[in-house]
Amino acid sequence: MKASLLSLLLFFPLATLMQSQEPKRDTSAPKGGWIPPTAEELKKVEAAIPAELPAKPKKDRKLLVYSLSHGFKHNSRLIGEEMLKLIERKTGAFALTINNDSNQWTAEYLKQFDAIAVLNATSLHGGFKGENRKAFLDFVYEGGGLFGCHAATDGGKKWWPEYSELWGGAFGGHPWGKTGTWRIRNYDPRHAINRCFHGEGFDINDELYRQIHPYRKGCFRTLTCIDLSARKNTHNNNGKIKTVPPEVERKPGEPKPANVPLNLEREYPTSWCKKAGEGRVFYATFGHNESAYWNPKIVEHYLRGLQYVLGDLDADDAADG
Repeated sequence: MKASLLSLLLFFPLATLMQSQEPKRDTSAPKGGWIPPTAEELKKVEAAIPAELPAKPKKDRKLLVYSLSHGFKHNSRLIGEEMLKLIERKTGAFALTINNDSNQWTAEYLKQFDAIAVLNATSLHGGFKGENRKAFLDFVYEGGGLFGCHAATDGGKKWWPEYSELWGGAFGGHPWGKTGTWRIRNYDPRHAINRCFHGEGFDINDELYRQIHPYRKGCFRTLTCIDLSARKNTHNNNGKIKTVPPEVERKPGEPKPANVPLNLEREYPTSWCKKAGEGRVFYATFGHNESAYWNPKIVEHYLRGLQYVLGDLDADDAADG
């Protein structure tokens, strides 16, 4: 009896110690945890980066990246970060800083950078508050650059409308899913950021966003868009037009409204650039799937967009007529 009691007393401190040493769950990771890119995938990313920059940097550039999602988590965030590191190492286009502590994003801290990149990060309204929101917006409107890919527009909305307004659109569903291959129209073949497409459209296997309010035709310079002449982009396999959530905000407690047919009378931009006060903004919806980050056309499109927002690549950013 004494031996059993002694064993029990020894077990409880050990069990308590083991419990205290158990690692905390990484809440920044998608369900199932992060899956880092393989060595083979990283080789493909590096091979996709152009050997020469589209534009010579006018001075040493510094790029600040935010990649932490506060909503849906994209595993492709990891390969996106590696792409930027490889661009830095291979081309010297910028010095890279990844800092996901939004509390440090003060006006004074941001002064040292030329541009911000929101790398596949959802729901930034959940991460940025008060003075950090103001510092973010002021940085761009007062002359900084802003680069975003895929989930960068999946944030703001009614919780931080100024953020969505800065981009020129907000995530409103993805009728073009990650398993499909979609036809993209080269909307502006002569544009400096589009020279990687050599005057042509292209196909891509990726998940592509529909942009809703504050999107409106003419609020930015469209670079690429969904090719509505391709039936696969407008219709499901059953021959019916794709459906999407209506562009209305639900009040608390209201039931989710039924989807409505895709509006084939409007455009669905997939990348664009724009002025924002004295600043420059570039966004591309590509990047849900890891393969986007080793697609040579998309990587060069990103690089040209980055050099535009950094202030090195001259590009027409007048809004569409």
